Amino acid sequence: MTSPSRDINDLFDDIVLTEEKEARLGYEEGLKDGQEQGNEEGYKLGYAQGVSLGEELGKILGQVVAQQQLKHTDKVRRSLEQLRSLIEEFPRTNDPQADIVGAVQDIRSSHRRLRALLGSKKTPGAAPSEPPAVEHKDYSF
Repeated sequence: MTSPSRDINDLFDDIVLTEEKEARLGYEEGLKDGQEQGNEEGYKLGYAQGVSLGEELGKILGQVVAQQQLKHTDKVRRSLEQLRSLIEEFPRTNDPQADIVGAVQDIRSSHRRLRALLGSKKTPGAAPSEPPAVEHKDYSF
């Protein structure tokens, strides 16, 4: 018994559908591989930037805590408290709503103001001035 012959159009449809199916599968596989590689590269970049930022904030916090042990004017004490609060309130979780860039800018601005206040004092124990070529990375996107 012979199988019924198929229409030539059905054969062409099968070929086209097979090509489309393979193209779709290849696209999906490539997309998945690309996302995995991109995620890994993004993770490494984010981790390195996070470590650098953590070191910067830790250094500032250490300076603030040390300065809080010394006698200062009310204005300097308030500035120290404000800067410490900004650092302690800095986001420590992956919250997509957190404004990390804005928080870093606020901390850096407050730190600059504090350094200016302390630099104007000629008393022992004032914070040493920063090296002139301190460069802060821009963490904006």
